[in-house]
Amino acid sequence: MDIEGHIVHIDFGFLLSNAPGKGVTMEQAPFKLTQEMIDVMGGLESSKFKDFRTLMAKGFMALQSHAEKIIIIVEMMLLGMSDFPCFKGGRQLIGDLKDRLFPGGRRLDQSDCNRHVDGLIHESVNNWRT
Repeated sequence: MDIEGHIVHIDFGFLLSNAPGKGVTMEQAPFKLTQEMIDVMGGLESSKFKDFRTLMAKGFMALQSHAEKIIIIVEMMLLGMSDFPCFKGGRQLIGDLKDRLFPGGRRLDQSDCNRHVDGLIHESVNNWRT
């Protein structure tokens, strides 16, 4: 939390393997994007929502530029802390992480990244399974 009250929460368990629900999960959307979140941005056609799309794509491009380092760190953590709940997926979670960071097995260019992020957003908007 910063001095202005902004909170950033990264759920590493969810990112790596274990969604909430103690083994029973309905989570199917790439991320939570509720109607309330959309309303705060002014709706799907608003300039703020367009900014959100742009920033998501920039964020994904930045994530891909550091993905190899992230994967190595997670692999090292898996070796040393395999009893942690977030590592219950074992080696498979590394493959799943790579698939999320490199859709189609490759680093995306800006145009492909925009399409990928638009797909993630479309799949997440008001998804009842989150």
